[in-house]
Amino acid sequence: MGLLLDQKRYRSDHAALRNHAHAVEADCLEAARQFDSHSLSEQLEVNLADRTDSKYLLPIRVLPRFLQGLSDEHTVLESVGHRIFTYENTYFDTPQWDLYLRHHNGNLSRHKCRFRRYHETDMSYLEIKLKSNKLRTIKNRIPWLAEEPLQALQDEAPVVPSLYVNYRRVTLWNHATSERLTLDYDIHFRRPSQEKIVRLADVFIAELKREGKVYGSKFVKTAKEYGYTPHSFSKYCIGVCLTDCGALKKNRFKPMLRRLSVHSNHGELLQ
Repeated sequence: MGLLLDQKRYRSDHAALRNHAHAVEADCLEAARQFDSHSLSEQLEVNLADRTDSKYLLPIRVLPRFLQGLSDEHTVLESVGHRIFTYENTYFDTPQWDLYLRHHNGNLSRHKCRFRRYHETDMSYLEIKLKSNKLRTIKNRIPWLAEEPLQALQDEAPVVPSLYVNYRRVTLWNHATSERLTLDYDIHFRRPSQEKIVRLADVFIAELKREGKVYGSKFVKTAKEYGYTPHSFSKYCIGVCLTDCGALKKNRFKPMLRRLSVHSNHGELLQ
């Protein structure tokens, strides 16, 4: 898979996506201050590159409440004075959308390719994610500083930038169970070739990452008490659907698209 990373362009385009703060930001910041913290180096000691994931879609109004209820068993990631971080993801696909279509068609052993920049720390990586036929997620990441072609995957067609995904994230760590919980909100999608921006304003995505099954998870128990159960959710695939003009198949993702519409508040979800 050959690609050319134009970091200057991606940085500029992502900056244009995030020109405001979400209304829930102040409450999230206050809730995050109640946690003990851990550093990035401590977090990296627990390698979850080969893991299982569980994702939850929840209304944004409960995010501060969820945070407050987890501070006794989790620590929050803190780096360069921040506890909430902006993620700038630039995804790549073939001109025929082969990587998206593999996911849509239910193919196992499929890949996603993205360039990720952490805005607050200005760290950048090329990441290749493999979903195995055993439903495990295996992620390889390469620190990326130069702008030059890269042969990332063998025997694959060349790929081009296909989608920007930009969001805010809080990362929690339960030391007792080694589970990592990420809470993503204020998610923006835009295709590099278009001006249209789609914003998920009324939901957040919680993702529980661990090596195997976690028993006694405080987050799972809390989510269940509120009536929330795991759902399959791909930011890339949903973003492709929401920014599509009708050219691509999306039947596999229609249940999630309907769920997002139910969460919307008089059209504020999809702006």
